[in-house]
Amino acid sequence: MYLDEVVFFPDVNNESPDISPEEKERKKRNFLKLDKLALIGGDTEDVIDPWQSTMFGFYTEKGFEGEVIPMEETKLYREDLFGLKTLHERGGVVMCRFDGIKHLQFRDNQEMMKTCILPLLRPYAL
Repeated sequence: MYLDEVVFFPDVNNESPDISPEEKERKKRNFLKLDKLALIGGDTEDVIDPWQSTMFGFYTEKGFEGEVIPMEETKLYREDLFGLKTLHERGGVVMCRFDGIKHLQFRDNQEMMKTCILPLLRPYAL
């Protein structure tokens, strides 16, 4: 059902059967050009559901009433569909849980920036 009805995510996640193997590999290579991927979210997230999907976690097969599994247990990760597992294993995925702010507050919250973003940027500072 998901692959048939959702347009955007199956393409981005390299799950669509309409994507050629060559295109899937190209997308994966491009994703793996990242040095770091910052995944930030918290339990007061009010747009993304479940909030854990801000860190690539998702519901189990039981659907929206089921428990949420962490990134490492998802198909995207286990099958390394677009390079998430590879990037994570080489230390390129950084997760920062920051509770207490809503979705539209993440951009402007100074404490979140100090906690989650600035430590990632320090190595690139002059």
